[in-house]
Amino acid sequence: MRVWLVHVGEPLPIDSGNERQLRMSLFARMLADRGHDVVWWTSTFDHTHKRQRAQVDSEIRLEGTLTLRLLYARSYSVNISLDRLVNHYQIARAFERLAAHPAEPAPDVIFATMPTVELAAAAARFGSRRNIPVVVDVRDLHPDIYLSLVPPAARPMARLALTPLYRELRTSVTLATGLIAIAPSFLDWALRHAGRKVTNRDAVFPLAYPELPASDEALSAAAVDMEASGVRTDRRIIWYVGTYNRWIDLGTPILAARILAERQRDDVQFVFSGSGDFEPEWRRLAGSLPNVVFTGWVDIPRIVYMRSIAWAGLAPYRPGFLTVGNKLFEYMAGGLPVLLSIGGDARRVIEEHRCGLPYEGGDPASLVKAIDEMRSDGIRDEMASNSLQAYRDHYAAEKVYGDMAEFVLDFAARNGDARN
Repeated sequence: MRVWLVHVGEPLPIDSGNERQLRMSLFARMLADRGHDVVWWTSTFDHTHKRQRAQVDSEIRLEGTLTLRLLYARSYSVNISLDRLVNHYQIARAFERLAAHPAEPAPDVIFATMPTVELAAAAARFGSRRNIPVVVDVRDLHPDIYLSLVPPAARPMARLALTPLYRELRTSVTLATGLIAIAPSFLDWALRHAGRKVTNRDAVFPLAYPELPASDEALSAAAVDMEASGVRTDRRIIWYVGTYNRWIDLGTPILAARILAERQRDDVQFVFSGSGDFEPEWRRLAGSLPNVVFTGWVDIPRIVYMRSIAWAGLAPYRPGFLTVGNKLFEYMAGGLPVLLSIGGDARRVIEEHRCGLPYEGGDPASLVKAIDEMRSDGIRDEMASNSLQAYRDHYAAEKVYGDMAEFVLDFAARNGDARN
């Protein structure tokens, strides 16, 4: 079958060889490995590292049957900005223009993600006009997430300003043949906007994580690099890995580290691996604390190494973060218990599998308390075992995305039967 994937924002297979690949990349490779003709419509702009991959619309054919169609749009340096909204608009218009080109072979099914609502709506309109099934994958509650950034008193005006995005949201979910979501509450949210009840056209497929390959040589080099960065294997390492953006709160863990340092507790070390807009602020806040280390951005061997020595994984989301996030499953894949700052679907995951402890976002004493609770009576080791077992049973990429592939391809099969 010919499958179109429509999604922006993730690392691509053409990016750094040691860049971890996420949901769409894993799904694309799985479909291609099964012999399907896969075209991934995405962006020239690398959202993670804020750089252009190309200066014009481009096509890149990868090994096998996977093709990347890079749609050119302007750059942006700040995630919440007018430039980013313009970028999303330009990508959607570029998709509409190029997808409709007479020389472009039509797909059997389209799998589009939301966000962005503009691109998902463009894919849904395209499929609707041509009787091509479109499955929309709901990963974030856009544009609701923008409302959470403004004071409650200003939200009615903000909601009015976001009217075009809500219109695109409704287009996405009403024209979609089926809906997928990363969590039950996300599917309920999408169905409310679609104005319908759940059917067999809808399903939940959680975020999942792959096995990460790393040679012994690469792991040895990673160990040397991490030690040079100040990582101490004789400490209980509370590890965060990811982007330093506005939805992440490392300020609270840093203040928790200060509490422990003032108590002369030298058994815990906070290690932060990543980069982003808030790095200078958080480095200043940490100052010369002896139990805080910033390692910079890490590649796959360093991720594998850090998972092997960390004591717990840190998921320090700010209040108002409206999604589950990859971090939970990244830590679980490494057998790490999770320290989590938010409720909702994410908290239900760690409570259901007994693989972590919550703390109150913005309250460093609450995080210290959770760390102390995890230290007692073998709780950490039990949670670590539960974490790895939950990953293997429910969140391994091969299983989750294999089932998702069957679900999506079935729309194409049913549509073909209806035409014949």
